[in-house]
Amino acid sequence: MPMWETKGAIIMALLHIGPVEFLYYWFHRALHHHFLYSRYHSHHHASIVTEPITSVVHPFAEILAYFLLFSIPMLIPIFMGYGSILGIVLYLAYIDFMNNMGHCNFEMLPKWIFQVFPPLKYLMYTPSYHSLHHTQFRTNYSLFMPFYDYIYNTMDKSTDELYERTLIGKEETPDVVHLTHMTTLQSTYHLRVGIASIASKPSDNPVWYMWMIWPMAWLSMVLAWVYGSAAFVVESLKLKKFKMQTWVIPRYNFQYGLIRERESINKLIEMAILDADGRGVKVFSLGLLNQAKQLNGSGELFTHKYSKLGVRLVDGSGLATAVVLKSIPSDTKRVFLCGGSSKVEQAIATALCERGVQVIMNQKKEYDMLKLRLPDTSIAYLKFSSDETPQILDLTVNASINLVELIHPIFFGGKQ
Repeated sequence: MPMWETKGAIIMALLHIGPVEFLYYWFHRALHHHFLYSRYHSHHHASIVTEPITSVVHPFAEILAYFLLFSIPMLIPIFMGYGSILGIVLYLAYIDFMNNMGHCNFEMLPKWIFQVFPPLKYLMYTPSYHSLHHTQFRTNYSLFMPFYDYIYNTMDKSTDELYERTLIGKEETPDVVHLTHMTTLQSTYHLRVGIASIASKPSDNPVWYMWMIWPMAWLSMVLAWVYGSAAFVVESLKLKKFKMQTWVIPRYNFQYGLIRERESINKLIEMAILDADGRGVKVFSLGLLNQAKQLNGSGELFTHKYSKLGVRLVDGSGLATAVVLKSIPSDTKRVFLCGGSSKVEQAIATALCERGVQVIMNQKKEYDMLKLRLPDTSIAYLKFSSDETPQILDLTVNASINLVELIHPIFFGGKQ
């Protein structure tokens, strides 16, 4: 089989436009008959708010039917002597791309494309077009090319209006933003926009073909380094009325260790914080190396620079502090603190002194530093002793601790 055959590619395109789209349209309509829908297709439509993985969520019988249907444009050119390796690869890539795009639930096709070439609206569907099929069920049956919906009058009347409205969009403001970054070169594939089969496995247990796609990971790193000028959203979650997002700084672990990159990374973090503050985000969490002490003093660089931030800036130490405090029995009167130099240790000691619990330290330097940070009303509860017998506590954390109770007291910076 040759690498490329122009006649075969043309035949393949015509076979898709004709038999494949036509047969799929009527097969799809048949699947929406009560008998087949209740036994098969309802499984796919259980996802009303779709995402790319929805495109391949089907019962086995449907998958087999689609396999036979999509094999038509690949097998016939081969039997005719016009098949080609590149033609088959491109057709499979086209199927996967269009299928995932139609279920991504995000309108990515700009209006000017359809204005420059108006017939394209009959040859290419949009994510909003197919989303109506998942919400209205009895309209927009076509595969990738909507012209059969136009021919048989099954196009949803609100299709164009929804497309226009989706392009304008109305972005929801999250309550919490967690700012993280890439770790290894292959970590890109573990994102939601990556490869599902890889993302389903632990990062320390790579798949056998990872070495084949390593060059693509290296290229994405270079592009992110050169053109990555802002954090981007990789995940949005909603828990009742509580909205959360994960943003990613387009930098990798090794770049955080480069001294010459610290200024540019801090600039990216600063831009993300100001963006979140401008949107009205309530809590902004610095994750992984974004809160490294040697990079920005665990975020204090930004709280000192922007003392009137409306967003609360946290670095993870607050949650760790709250977990430890929650694990200490309420009737505890004295606690022996070993160390005291870290931010978490100082926060724990401060909170305990404010509770009226006596904190005993055996490190003079750390004791003097902490004493300067305590309010006058709490200094009496801080004691230095090099020969004190410590009270031993079981610091097992209760897994049912209320997260709101944990986070509340330990914020640093921003609005109090």
